[in-house]
This record gives sequence, C-alpha cells and structure tokens, in this order.
Amino acid sequence: EQPDWVRRLNYLGAMVGGSRRLVRLAADELIEEARESTGLADFGEPGWEDAFRVLVDSLQSEVDLHTIGRLMTRAELLRGLRNRLLVTEACRAQPKIRHEQVVAPLLIAGQGRTGTSILFELLALDTNNRAPLAWEAASPAAPPGATLAEGITREQIAETVNEFLSDVQPAIRAAHEHRWDLPVECIRFMDAEFSSDWWAMLYAAWGWLRWRAEHPTDASYRWHRRVLQLLQYGHGDARRWLLKSPAHLGNLDRLLRQYPDIRIIHTHRDPVRTVPSTVSLSTLMRTSRANGVDANLLGQMVVMGYGGMLRKVIEERGGGVIPPEQITDLHFQDLMKDPVGAVERAYDALGLP
Repeated sequence: EQPDWVRRLNYLGAMVGGSRRLVRLAADELIEEARESTGLADFGEPGWEDAFRVLVDSLQSEVDLHTIGRLMTRAELLRGLRNRLLVTEACRAQPKIRHEQVVAPLLIAGQGRTGTSILFELLALDTNNRAPLAWEAASPAAPPGATLAEGITREQIAETVNEFLSDVQPAIRAAHEHRWDLPVECIRFMDAEFSSDWWAMLYAAWGWLRWRAEHPTDASYRWHRRVLQLLQYGHGDARRWLLKSPAHLGNLDRLLRQYPDIRIIHTHRDPVRTVPSTVSLSTLMRTSRANGVDANLLGQMVVMGYGGMLRKVIEERGGGVIPPEQITDLHFQDLMKDPVGAVERAYDALGLP
C-alpha cells in the first residue's frame, strides 16, 4: 500500500490522461538537459549512448510508470548522465586519476538476502577496509555549486537518492536500511553506466534486457574502476576497498579482468528462504515506480537469474577462472551464530590479517 501523498500524486497523472503527459522521458531531451545543467559535453568512453537510448525507449514503451515513478526515473537518468559528465571532467582535469592503483579489493558477493548487507557493515568497521559511502556513490565527483539549485550539497543529494525511496514505499524500511551516510554497495554508482544491473533491478524493461543480453560488455566495470580511482585520488589512503553487491555474483569474471588480485567472500543461504525475501524487496522497489508489477513473474525471474549466476560461478571456480586462493565461502547461519569467528575464518582463507 502507498502513503496517501504518493497515491494522490499518482492520481495527477490519471487526471490528465496518463503520467507521461506530466513527466517526459525522451533520450535527446535528457542528454541535452544534462549538458546544459553542467556546462559539459564529454560523457567519456563511447558506447554508453546505445544502452541509454535503448533503456529510455524500453522504459517509455514497456513499463507502466506512475507519476511519481516517472519523476524518480527521470531524476535518476539525469543524475546518471550528470555523473558521467562530472566524473569524465574530473579525470580530464587531473589525468593522474587514471593511474591510481586499486590494489586487492575485498568483495562480498552472494544472492540477495544471504547476509551480504550485515557482513558488509560489519567488515566496514575493520580499519583496514574502506567502503564507498552512500553520499560518494550518489555524486562521485562533487558537482560545482553553480550546477545545483539553492545551495544543495552532495550529502543532501544522497539523502534524497537513498532515503526518498522509503518515503515513497515505507515497507522497504523493514527489509533494507537506506541511509545517506552508511556504506553502500557499489552498484549504486554504476547507474551512470546504462548497461549495468542497477537498472535491471528496478524495472521490467524487457526490450533493454534483451538488448543487453545480446551486447555483453565490460563497460560497467571499467566505469566501476574509474570511480574507485577518483574516490581514492589525493587522499593517501592505503586501506583496501571493501565492495559488495549481489549483482556482482554473475560478473566475477568481469571484476577479475579489472582487479586481478581481488579477494571474494561468497555468501550462501537456503534459496527457499532467500528467494521469497528477494522477490518481496524487489516487488516493493518496483511498485514504488510502476503499476502492474507481477510478483509471480518476478519470482520466476529471480529463480532463473540466481540459478544462472550460481551455475556460472560453479563453472568459473571449477575451471580455474577464479583462482581458489582468491575466493572463500561463508554461510548465513555461521555468520549469525558467530559473526567474529565467521569473519576470522574467511580472512584466514584469503590470507588476510
């Protein structure tokens, strides 16, 4: 169920014959808006625009976005475009950023609801680790004040990006905490690469999903590396990056190509428990943006998606794609029974103090 203010705002769209009459989604217009609002023109590595245009077309024609959903979607698309421009400009202005060495990051990867978030926040307390924070992921390059209205800060942008979702759909608070100042999974800054799993998580954009499957690319993870280089540049911080996202489970080979010395903790839990929980959270996130979300279909997609991911990891581990000394396993029940002991065993397996 939606809060009254959300329900009434969505009625505004119905009142005028559809939410698209209130909030436009057009690729050319969004690109021009991003350029005009930043005063920049270079979006960086080519190839992003094809994915962006297919995504926008698919959202427009295949997803029944309600009024607030279209508003949130337009804002997210524009923020992603602006971040591409701002990160590209930061790297142009400081060429040394591209030479930053991201050494042996530590990755938590596992199905959703296997304890990845609990483990992530626990390991973020290790003073040897450095996790991306939500406000950094929302705006990896600080937007010039002149490009923001009314003196808004990066922290306030991040508050909206992370916490507004729970205002729209309060039930999400019980499933997952979203706060602007907490460590955040790195998929949150991959939204500026429009072929990334971030968009797949939020929308049933079937045309874009088919296009993405037919055009595999490492672009999302090259962008991932560029953002980490930017965030660590000039800080003299010797800590290792701590990264996390269930979406990475199906992309460990791509991560290894960017970070050959990466260390991976693969989390596990009974799928009979994780799948319903994942479907519940995903349904809440999608209904915050669109009408007609089919939880049964989403359940089938989650089973198929995670099944494919797990089979791929089994093949990669068995075939030596993932060096055995760089990956270890951690079960949810062990983490709950003895968190410190479970972490100690995982660290020992990876050769970490």
